[in-house]
Amino acid sequence: MMRGGLIAALLVVTAAVAGNFLSPEFGPDQLAATAKPAGTQASGAKASVREILSPAQQIEAKRSGLLPAGVRSLLRTGGQMRHGEFQWNEEGAPAGPLTIWVDVRTQLISVFRGGHEIGTAVIVYGDDSMETPLGRFPILSKHRDYHSRSYDAPMPFSLFITDTGVALHGSPMSRRRATHGCIGLPDKFAELLFDAAKVGDLVEVVRSAEVQQRARAAVRS
Repeated sequence: MMRGGLIAALLVVTAAVAGNFLSPEFGPDQLAATAKPAGTQASGAKASVREILSPAQQIEAKRSGLLPAGVRSLLRTGGQMRHGEFQWNEEGAPAGPLTIWVDVRTQLISVFRGGHEIGTAVIVYGDDSMETPLGRFPILSKHRDYHSRSYDAPMPFSLFITDTGVALHGSPMSRRRATHGCIGLPDKFAELLFDAAKVGDLVEVVRSAEVQQRARAAVRS
């Protein structure tokens, strides 16, 4: 999923709930081409590292399952990120605990502090034979140089979220790769997250629904 497309997706559901007409063929890309996303800079202005969400987008981001409650801004990524690519920028984010949001459908992780996204990356996750668990988990422990005895594999910068061995950790990245239920991250991103996160910070693992399906349902209701 395009990171830049998250704003377009929010425009779709916001417009749908507001009662605007969307045809079945009218998706996020078409809407983004005709509407100015929140946070877009005027000509000649210094480009921001963030997209600021409008109050309506904040409400619909949570309602649609795209983002957790209280999100105020997203990092700009300049388009689609591929496996191994990430963004990390703490500019404008206040100090405080992290909220870590993992969406296995979009294959993205977002790290929030004070409602502002400070990091995002493409992930790898468990395949059908050993799925990544969904739910809300506190970070139970941190291990900078963990090595899996079960699979004889390095798991650098591990943040364990279950007592059965599921962790967020650095991993080789490829669209063809899967894990044994863990959430695999680019190594440098995993290090940044490891240094920023504390035991007790919350990790929410979700599988969001297709945004266009939600928008169409809102139009029909």
